[in-house]
Amino acid sequence: MDREFKARVAKLSDTLSKNGIDVALIMQNTDLYYYSATIPSGVLAVSSDNKTVYTIRRGYKRAENETALDKDTLIQTKGLSELPKILSDFGIKFKTIGIEMDVIPADMFLRIKKVFKDSEILDVSFYIRWQRSKKSEFEIKQMREAARMLDCTTEDAKELIKAGKREVEVSAELEYRARKRGHQGKSRMRGFNGEVFMGHVHSGYRSAFPSGFLKPTAGIGPHASYPEGASFEKIEENQPVIVDFLGNYQGYMSDETRIFVVGKLDKKLTKAYYFCRDVMDWMEEYAKPGIAAQDIYEQCLVMAEKAGYKDNFMGIKTNQTPFVGHGIGLELDEFPFIAKGQDYAIEENMTFAFEPKVAFEGIGAVGIENTYLVTKNGVEALTRFPREIVYL
Repeated sequence: MDREFKARVAKLSDTLSKNGIDVALIMQNTDLYYYSATIPSGVLAVSSDNKTVYTIRRGYKRAENETALDKDTLIQTKGLSELPKILSDFGIKFKTIGIEMDVIPADMFLRIKKVFKDSEILDVSFYIRWQRSKKSEFEIKQMREAARMLDCTTEDAKELIKAGKREVEVSAELEYRARKRGHQGKSRMRGFNGEVFMGHVHSGYRSAFPSGFLKPTAGIGPHASYPEGASFEKIEENQPVIVDFLGNYQGYMSDETRIFVVGKLDKKLTKAYYFCRDVMDWMEEYAKPGIAAQDIYEQCLVMAEKAGYKDNFMGIKTNQTPFVGHGIGLELDEFPFIAKGQDYAIEENMTFAFEPKVAFEGIGAVGIENTYLVTKNGVEALTRFPREIVYL
């Protein structure tokens, strides 16, 4: 295990060296865990010549027990102001400093500029996120287990969904069972105001209700203070119930969506569902290493327009999302994004969720989602729950 984390540090160090950056100061929790195997309150410094020092304000003893880094690189500190001297003591230059500008709060950025007033501050967010997009054998193993656990949660939904039952009851029961299997509860997103619970259960018109989130179907949630996911409204017969849940095993996630119906689904929604499944089948054939993520997205838009879903694909017309898939791992919004403007190619050992969905305002939404591993020859679905509409 220690080799896994040290190899990650060595790869980041090499990237820093190639880009003329003396040291990266890592402060975001997911990145701290990715490189050190622990998350105390502090700053992990990784130099361009493969040196590390972890300055810790709180949680030192825990870090000692958990970290995969050398114990003599852990330093108890009182604050950021001590960091320049500590770096100097470890022989780490800091003429150019990289930080995670996509997530560091503005006040922290200003403090870093003040403490390192003679240094050039650069953004290393892309380098870190791109490194994390390609998973190791260890990470793939964790994600396979997360997918297996998630398939069990989706299977539970067959037993728990009933007409007259509130959405939030079904969601809470699924969450309870998932936690007992090992789900850690919280799942991480990277962006500003990014919030995600364990998953969504919503039904009928609520699935297509517009939201402020970059999600094709969000539900109305329990209250305006948390306006997504399950509500206190009751599930009705002959209405699509979306179960869009996350698996989470030791920090690594999987994502899966299936449609359940108590009774029968009308022809309009049934037709839309099978369109989504056809899109997913096409993607499984088309997506291979070397194919641009943006190209997959654009081809899906063409398919949607030809099928008559231009104004319904990936959300209602006023609330459509500019993607059909997203990377996944330690965070729900990793590279690759199968989205507009993402002109890079997908690569072997990337992992992502593909989620074609169709929504009709005031009526409801349908769709399907699986988590995939990019292999040498194509993609492999990690989530394997049957793909038919589940009639109850």
